[in-house]
Amino acid sequence: MINFVVAYDNIDTKLGMYFEECKNQLLGLLEEHNELVNGNVCEIAGRQCNNAYIDIMIPKYNTNPFVFIAYSHGNEKALCCNANFYVDKNVNARHFVNSLFYTTACSAGKELGSYLVDSGCLAFVGYKNDINVYIKTDKKDISKNCDNAGIVAFLSENITILEACKKMKTYYTQQIDKLENMKDMIFAGELVEARDALICLGNENLKKEDLFVT
Repeated sequence: MINFVVAYDNIDTKLGMYFEECKNQLLGLLEEHNELVNGNVCEIAGRQCNNAYIDIMIPKYNTNPFVFIAYSHGNEKALCCNANFYVDKNVNARHFVNSLFYTTACSAGKELGSYLVDSGCLAFVGYKNDINVYIKTDKKDISKNCDNAGIVAFLSENITILEACKKMKTYYTQQIDKLENMKDMIFAGELVEARDALICLGNENLKKEDLFVT
């Protein structure tokens, strides 16, 4: 089975519900593939997204391979929840040794991703620039499905993390084409920016079998 740690900022005033819905979609996938998980999912909700809690929880997992997934805001050097930098390049990157680190946070791929990999993270998937999501329209599910497309492909198919990232970009392109056909050029343009900001770092040949813990 694979150990999962899922952090999500459900207390953000603007995107809290969206982050939680992304997390719930992921948990639905894990329920469908229970053979990968066997119920071993640690959730870190918004009020626990701080350095102190990370210092306590992550060392319980990082002696073995594990998957860390984060739905929150971020910047080039950190993932944040309110004023708390709960994953910080200069503070606790060492905790994520042995992890597949997957995040939808803005700009985390610019510096944090490569620093995590240099600190022992197996692979990193995230965005190197700011991205936008739609939360108040019927297109919210498009944003959510795009954000989760990479981890869904990785867990559902027998592919590498790089192949999953490529499938994620392909999914983005499919949605972009649909939006352009609908003449929704603004949203299509934002998805183009998100797709082009997506990066995969570290061991590009990593497969889910490499993360199994017996």
